[in-house]
Amino acid sequence: MFCLFRNSKIEPHLNLYVTLLSLAGVIAWLYFSFIEKSLVGKVLGGEALIVDLLFGLPLVLMLAVVVYACIYWSCKLLIIFLLPQAIISLSDESAVLQDALENESIEKQEDSHGKEYWNKTPLDTELNADNKPEDPESLQSNTKALNKSEVDK
Repeated sequence: MFCLFRNSKIEPHLNLYVTLLSLAGVIAWLYFSFIEKSLVGKVLGGEALIVDLLFGLPLVLMLAVVVYACIYWSCKLLIIFLLPQAIISLSDESAVLQDALENESIEKQEDSHGKEYWNKTPLDTELNADNKPEDPESLQSNTKALNKSEVDK
C-alpha cells in the first residue's frame, strides 16, 4: 500500500481539483489564524509579545504547509481506495528513464575511455597503475601470485 502511495501520482485533471481543495484548506487555516484569532490585530496594534512574533507567526505559517500536506495526502488515499483508475503509476516511467540515463552514461564512458575500459578488472588496473603495457603471460603470473598470497593469509 505504501509503495502504491509513494510511487504513483494522481491523474492531472483530478490533481488540479485536489490541489485546489488543499489550497482552500490552507486559506481557511490562515484566515482562522490571522483574522479569527486576531493575530494581525495584535501585531499591528503593538499588543503582540516577542513570544508571539518569534514562535506564533512561524508556527502558524509552518502549520499551513502541514495542513496542505494532510489534505492532499488524505485525498490521495481516498482516490487510491475509491477511484484507483485515476492513479498513474510512476514505476514504469521511472524505469524507462533510469534505463535511458544508464545507457547514455555508458555510451559517454565508452566514448571517453574506449570499449576495452569495461573489460578491465580491478586487478588489471592495480597492476598497470604506472600505465606500462604488460604482456598477457606476465599478467597471468601476477594474478596467480596474488591469488596464492591471499590463500596463504
